[in-house]
Amino acid sequence: MSGTGLTKRLIDHVLSAEYEILPAAAVEAQKQSLADMLAVMLAATGLDTASAPFAAFAAAEGQGRCTILGRPEKTTPTLAALANGALVHALDYEDSHEVATVHPNSAALPALMALSQQVGGVSGKRFLTAMALASDICCRLDMGVNEDLLKYGWNMPPIHGSMGAVLGAGKLLKLDAGQLSDALALNLCQATCTGEAANSAGSALRTIREGFAAQAAVQSALLASRGIPARLDAPFEGKLGYYHMYARDNYTPEKVLDGLGTVFQGAYISFKPWPACRATHTSIEGVLSLVEEHRIRPEEIVEIRIVLQEIGRMVTEPKEVKYRPQSPAVAKFSLPFVVGTAVVCGEVGLDSFTPDRLSDPEVLAMGDKVVCEIDPALTKEQNKFTDITIVTGRGSFHRHLEHPLGCVEHPMSDEVLRRKFFDCAARAAHPYPGPVLEAIYRDIGRLEELEDVNDLFSRL
Repeated sequence: MSGTGLTKRLIDHVLSAEYEILPAAAVEAQKQSLADMLAVMLAATGLDTASAPFAAFAAAEGQGRCTILGRPEKTTPTLAALANGALVHALDYEDSHEVATVHPNSAALPALMALSQQVGGVSGKRFLTAMALASDICCRLDMGVNEDLLKYGWNMPPIHGSMGAVLGAGKLLKLDAGQLSDALALNLCQATCTGEAANSAGSALRTIREGFAAQAAVQSALLASRGIPARLDAPFEGKLGYYHMYARDNYTPEKVLDGLGTVFQGAYISFKPWPACRATHTSIEGVLSLVEEHRIRPEEIVEIRIVLQEIGRMVTEPKEVKYRPQSPAVAKFSLPFVVGTAVVCGEVGLDSFTPDRLSDPEVLAMGDKVVCEIDPALTKEQNKFTDITIVTGRGSFHRHLEHPLGCVEHPMSDEVLRRKFFDCAARAAHPYPGPVLEAIYRDIGRLEELEDVNDLFSRL
C-alpha cells in the first residue's frame, strides 16, 4: 500500500465513528476496562513508589482542573496524563489483548480522563467512543507487525498505545482530518520506549512508561487543536514513517485494516487475575492447576519445563536478571519468579513482590527449576500457547493451555472482576469510603447515561 492509504483509512475511521456503531461487546469491555484500570491505578498510589515522583512533579509544576490520583492538588492535562499514566502499568495488573501484544487502554485512559476534565461537558457516550477508537487502533497497529520488535530495542506496547490514544484524544476534542494528521505527526516525534528497561535489573522505567505515552498523546492533540502545521504525507506507511522506523517495513497493512469500522478490537480485551506480565499467565494457571490436581508438594518437584512462543524470551532473558530479580518491576516480568511463587505460596498476588518475597530462598530455588524452551513453530497469534510439564520423583504431569484466564474464551466472572475492583481500590494511598466506591462502580456501569463524565472523575 502506498501514498496515504493506511493513514487516511485510520483517520477516516476516527472521523466517521459514532457511539451508535460500537458493538455492545466493545462498549461493555470498555466500561469494564475503565473500572479495572481505575482500581489498579488507585492501588498503585498506595503500593508503588516509582510513580510517586510523577505525582509530586505534576502537583508542583502546574495548576489546573485535572485530577492527580492519590493527591488533593489539581494540575494541567499534560501533567495529569503523565502522573496518572505512570500508575497504569505500575503493578502490571491492567488489561491486555491476546493477539496484539499491547495494553489497549493504558495510555488512552489517563489521556482521555485528563482531557475530559479540561474540556468539560464530555458525555459518557462521547468518552466511550474515544476510548473504543483508541483501543481498537492500538491493537490494530500491533496486529499489523509481523515480528517481535523487542529484538530491535523497541518496547512497543506504550508506543502503539500512544498512537491509539492520540487519535482517541483527537476524537474527544473533535479535531478535523487535518488536525488529526497534525496530531499523529506530533506524536510520532514523542512516543517511544526502549526495550532496555526489561534488561536492567534496577530500572523501574518499564512500570511508569505509560506516563510518557499518555502525556505525548495529550500534548500532541492539544497542539494540533491550536493549528500546528505538522502533518506528514503518510505518518504510518511512509518511506520513513512509523512502520519503517519500528518494524523495518515488516508489516502487513491488510491486518491493520481488516474489519475496520465493524470489528472493534476493544471487544476482545482481557483482564488479569494476577499482577504480572500477561506472557506468564498461562504458566501460572497451568502450574497452579497441576499442583492442585495431582497434589504435588514443592519438595517433590525436580523440574518445571515450559514451552512458549517467542514472547517467552521476554520473561526469561537475560537469565542473570530474570532468575534473580532485584525489583518488583523485574519480578513481575520474570517467569521463574512468578512460577516459583505460585508453587511455593499457592498464589501470585499484590503482596507477592515485597522485598522479603524477592529474596525468599524457597521461591528462588523453585524458580531455578524452571526451564523455558521457545517453540519457533508457534505464530504471533499463538503467543499465549503454553506446554507445562512438572517433573517429580513419582512421574511427570503435563498440561497444554492456549487461552489465559481473563480472556474472552476463558473469562473471569463478573463477581471476580468486581472483587478485584474493590480489593485494588482498598489499597489506595488515601482509601475511599465504601459508599463512594460503590457509587463509582455503579456510574461506570451506566457510563453511557452520564451527561458529563466529570460527575464520575470528580469523585476520585
